[in-house]
Amino acid sequence: MIINSYRRGIDGGRIRGFNGNMDIMDYAALMVDFLGRACGENCEIVLQDLREGRMCITAIANGHISGRAVGDPLTPLALRMVTGGIWKKQDYVCGHRGKARDSRILRSSTFFIKAEAKLLGMLSINVDVSRYINLSEGILALGGLSPESQKPAAENRKGSLIGHAEAAIKSVLEEFGIAENKRESFTAEERLAIVERLMDRGAFLIRGSVSGAAEKLRCSEASLYRYIGAVKKRKALKNRERKNSGG
Repeated sequence: MIINSYRRGIDGGRIRGFNGNMDIMDYAALMVDFLGRACGENCEIVLQDLREGRMCITAIANGHISGRAVGDPLTPLALRMVTGGIWKKQDYVCGHRGKARDSRILRSSTFFIKAEAKLLGMLSINVDVSRYINLSEGILALGGLSPESQKPAAENRKGSLIGHAEAAIKSVLEEFGIAENKRESFTAEERLAIVERLMDRGAFLIRGSVSGAAEKLRCSEASLYRYIGAVKKRKALKNRERKNSGG
């Protein structure tokens, strides 16, 4: 696979075989102008160097979209990605919501540049979707509708789903005889058992449920994702053992 070849070619933040052992961030910077031209002026490409002493934008194409330039610091969203540790579990994140300085909505995707379990930088693609939002509003207007008239139903559905997730968490805690407002810390085995039961009930399929569950279990979202990963591995192992035994 391309990703595996890419990883094998990295040695301490340098790419072997490219332009004489080239620094990976310098190599990534070469991609910025190319992607900016290939994707068009409605798409901003941003490279952020996260190594010590930098923590800023080192290359940008179509910066008119966000109004940012080389040397500008990380946005609050970028900082949350770094400190939240999502890069430790994923190689990239696609389709998260961003916002330009003039409040235009951006559809953003970020690729994490890593070497030796360290985060070196992030390459982000930010698409200005404001024109599509305006277009959709115009189409609704042709039908005598408005975006505002569509929001309550969507918000009610979201609230209903989140309410279902919260109810599932409360129910599972009761199954284990654990008070919802338990003050003492949970043991790792308690959390694993609770997470497994929540997964069986499909609670984590609901967007936003991980945050609520982490709060109830008194752990960070990053820790909860690790528990979810551990349960998935345990389930996969059990399934393999069952198949091997012919059960």
